[in-house]
Amino acid sequence: MTQRVLLVVRKLSIGGIERVTVNLANVLAREGHEVHVLVLKGGHELAPDAGVIVHRLDFDKAFRKTGVGLFYDLATRATLKPLLPGSGFLWRGWYGGGYLKRFVATLERDHGPVDRVIMRGQGAFETVWSWRDPRLWQVTVSWPGSAGGRLKGLYLRRLYEGKQVVCNTPNVREQLERQLGHHAIRPARWATIMNPCDIEAIRRQADEPVELPQKPFIVHVSRLSDVKRQAWLIDAYLASGIDEDLVIVGDGPKRESLERLVDERGARERIHFLGSRPNPYPWMKHARLFVLSSRSEAFGIVLAESMICGTPCVAVDCPGGVRNVLINDQARLIAENSIAGLAAKIREGLARPPVLAEDPELVERFRDTRIMAQFLALPTGLNPD
Repeated sequence: MTQRVLLVVRKLSIGGIERVTVNLANVLAREGHEVHVLVLKGGHELAPDAGVIVHRLDFDKAFRKTGVGLFYDLATRATLKPLLPGSGFLWRGWYGGGYLKRFVATLERDHGPVDRVIMRGQGAFETVWSWRDPRLWQVTVSWPGSAGGRLKGLYLRRLYEGKQVVCNTPNVREQLERQLGHHAIRPARWATIMNPCDIEAIRRQADEPVELPQKPFIVHVSRLSDVKRQAWLIDAYLASGIDEDLVIVGDGPKRESLERLVDERGARERIHFLGSRPNPYPWMKHARLFVLSSRSEAFGIVLAESMICGTPCVAVDCPGGVRNVLINDQARLIAENSIAGLAAKIREGLARPPVLAEDPELVERFRDTRIMAQFLALPTGLNPD
């Protein structure tokens, strides 16, 4: 039976949350479901397939334009922000939930009943936290830092108490359950569903022609930021002593400082910054190894994508879902969380790479039709099971 599904995401810029949302939208549409994507803040770098209906509404801007909303926004910033640091989403999400409720009513008036709503990422939760509906499942892709005190408990209660929560890896769920339990916060339902990948599309895109380095290389694909820890990657690469070049695909606030670091290390001829690429898969496919150096990694969609392209992965043993993604013989290349440990696994990965073709389930776990079926099977009744 086909369903009418609404996906809600904060942006459609290049990032893991956004790419996974687009993947899910595309497979739902391809399998005959009616799919709507509501974008709350912007971003146009990614776009779903033509069969997906995209809506763009900034509830904050809409509320401020009412005049009353502008006064409300200024008043809460002036009086409550100093008293309750980090509480801005409480006041925005209070009216944002009302806007979402009206949007869904309009959508149903124009298209018919919505069967389920899937919201991805904490930024989206915060924007509309006050809306409650038995069709809504919110997909958590990380846990919100340390346990925190009473104020953090107040914030987390608004986001999770009585809500239906999907975690994208068992490790993320374990961390989040522990944190919410610390504050006696009880979601209505839990589920664990991995991120979807369009395996055939990734492999097709990996065959597109691009200008590749002349020498053999290893690759890293990610936003250049503190949490992705590319400075560690660069030092581990140089410490590994390998002959292959290093190709870094991605952009972000750390690019300038990372390029300075490469210059300081005298490695400009061996380390190549390509910037952000909508299709990073040819570099993944032709690399001898994919390397991830993150401080934390809730899932690491690039690890799954690299394996789909046929390239083994090395990743540091950081908090999050790396051990849920790199399993079986691939788990052998999970590095001790240090520069020396990462360098050692880079050497091992090149000398003794896992044979991915011998383990088809390694990538089949992420097949988009399989993940879609799990989302469509989530209960949407009023009472928890």
